[in-house]
Amino acid sequence: MTSLSYSQDVYSAYGVGEITFAPNAAVMGIGSSGLMPSFQENISLSNPSTWLRIPFAYVSLNYGGTQIKDRDYDYNNVLSGLNQFQFILPIKGRYAVGVGFQPFSSQLYSLESDDINEKFIEGDTLTINKAINGSGGISELIISLGAKLTEKEQLGLKLEYLFGSNRRQTVFNIKEGEHDLDYIYNQRNIYNGTLINGYFSSHRLGFGSRILRLSGSVKSVLHPVHINHFSFQPFEDSNGNGYYDIADYPRPSGVDSIPPAAIDTILNNQIRPFEYAFGFDLELTEMIHVQGELSSWSDLADSGTKLISGLNQRVVAYRHLNMGLIRFARVLPRIWHESLHFRAGIFQRAYEIENQFSHNDYAVDYKINDLGISIGLGVKFGVTKNQIDFGFNLINRSDSHNSDKLITNFNIGISIGDLWFVKRRVKK
Repeated sequence: MTSLSYSQDVYSAYGVGEITFAPNAAVMGIGSSGLMPSFQENISLSNPSTWLRIPFAYVSLNYGGTQIKDRDYDYNNVLSGLNQFQFILPIKGRYAVGVGFQPFSSQLYSLESDDINEKFIEGDTLTINKAINGSGGISELIISLGAKLTEKEQLGLKLEYLFGSNRRQTVFNIKEGEHDLDYIYNQRNIYNGTLINGYFSSHRLGFGSRILRLSGSVKSVLHPVHINHFSFQPFEDSNGNGYYDIADYPRPSGVDSIPPAAIDTILNNQIRPFEYAFGFDLELTEMIHVQGELSSWSDLADSGTKLISGLNQRVVAYRHLNMGLIRFARVLPRIWHESLHFRAGIFQRAYEIENQFSHNDYAVDYKINDLGISIGLGVKFGVTKNQIDFGFNLINRSDSHNSDKLITNFNIGISIGDLWFVKRRVKK
């Protein structure tokens, strides 16, 4: 497929799809990757090395949505759903444990070729067109640990179990005069693997009375990600219902006319993510902080790997850079607006896409660039520092083919703190 007339969305067809960057509203509001504190002062929901100062157990739930508007092809793609669930339990200020769930990547696309082939056979003209449709994604079940190393240094660890699936349907439409017929080929991928992520945080440095917090993280593969690829029997959809049944050709055999079982292929080491990140948080005043983060992600899988995806492209690397400003709520508010967190940031992401052409046995790389702005608001309430967060960003996306997209993301989160877990543990 060399060109597209309609797509929802072509980027999510690359590799395993669009990777999730901002799973909660606090992170989205600052435009970061979640390394530095943005939920509350000294606390990031995404960094377990910052959880030791949490005075309560927290249950956090985030819901979000994305709209992708292509200004070249004039279409909109809208996705929404649960972005993150977390339970965090601090233990005596020295340890913290957490369990969470969030998407790792998502796919939703419908691609149609505008290269229409015409064949002339015995005086008849056959018009052939190709379309690819796909959906699905990979989720993460996360177990996190935090521990105090010294009074000013903390460590964190995450185990991320990846699981999920996606489906792809390739349709060749053959038209002769007023009659047309779809030739359908279905495929499915099931993903499984485990990542490990280590964190380090320190507030040993400073500028006079201004505290400087530094954090770093490294993510790698613990159990290689493998794919169970299922390839189903292609068929002519004679009755036009989109399903393989007894009216189609070849007709399913057997007493019950059940379609043949799919061919199952196991693909190992198809995805080998490696990521590192560094960040700082500088306290300008008691409530105002400036932050910055740099992260770099790469897929260390063999460049010759043929990842089963909607297209021959896959994301092989990206870099994320952001700067932000946060006014945290005061610990003991004196007036109403001191119970609010205000967040704002700018960020830039650069993706490297590998475009594989197996018939010529070479690969061509091209770039995708995101430039975005973020704003966010957090409302703290209750004795246990419950919180409602709102995050919003706008991203302008361009690539080597001059594609022009405007991406809008929003996220709403609620976090409830409770002492019940602590009280019950003490009574025992």
